[in-house]
Amino acid sequence: MAGRRLQFYPELREWAEEIIGPFWKIGRSDQQDISTLSDMVKDIDNQKSLDELVIFVHGYPGGMMLDDEDGNLKGYDLGEEALTKAFAKTKTQIEHIRFEGCWVGEDPNDMATFGGLFKAQDVSGFTWVHWQNNATVTIPMGSTINSLNAVLDAQGLAKWLVPTTPPMAQLASMAQSGNAEKKVWLEWFQATLDKKEPYLDQDGNLAAVSRKRSNFQQLGSHNYKVRSDATLRTVLAKDAKPGSGGQPPFEYVTVKLR
Repeated sequence: MAGRRLQFYPELREWAEEIIGPFWKIGRSDQQDISTLSDMVKDIDNQKSLDELVIFVHGYPGGMMLDDEDGNLKGYDLGEEALTKAFAKTKTQIEHIRFEGCWVGEDPNDMATFGGLFKAQDVSGFTWVHWQNNATVTIPMGSTINSLNAVLDAQGLAKWLVPTTPPMAQLASMAQSGNAEKKVWLEWFQATLDKKEPYLDQDGNLAAVSRKRSNFQQLGSHNYKVRSDATLRTVLAKDAKPGSGGQPPFEYVTVKLR
């Protein structure tokens, strides 16, 4: 078994290339945009086998969203017959399947059914809404690791930097002879679909500049989390059940099929 693959919905390309791919160590030559279910099937069928498939498309509990034949976004339950039929001739075996879309992990039952189509070992997904953004920061001349950390913390950005952000020493070295600008990537998870960047104030301005309370300061950790905050929960396929609705805890759910 060999190989890793990242599939992403086209409008998510930038985040796939800059955040998701680097996090899972999947190079751009192994990343593929998919708009439709047919695109997904074709790309998977072109792989003899995969150790890992990461799927970064819009999601919902136990489901993913792709374009239909008319170009409209359509939801597919991971356990529905349409997917079983679509992959009926697929011979590709995939060991690990990971969903990066919103809410997918809320329904372990449908995740288990989907994984069974590829004889997967496990299928994983988050239970909250997944957001990304970027910001351009000014790195003051002569910055050190500590002083740059302090700047990013004061701006309310430090907590939300993606795990693959370059080391502070590397960023600080960019500004030894003058101020430097650097685009940094940010990631957070919210309990609801009401997108509010945690580092902005309620008016949409950088809280550190407006001197107002940030959305995170107002709404707290009950509504905002980073990737590493997710509780890891494992469910055996035989015990997998549909989602129960309501606001779930923030979890990264893995359904074990074998």
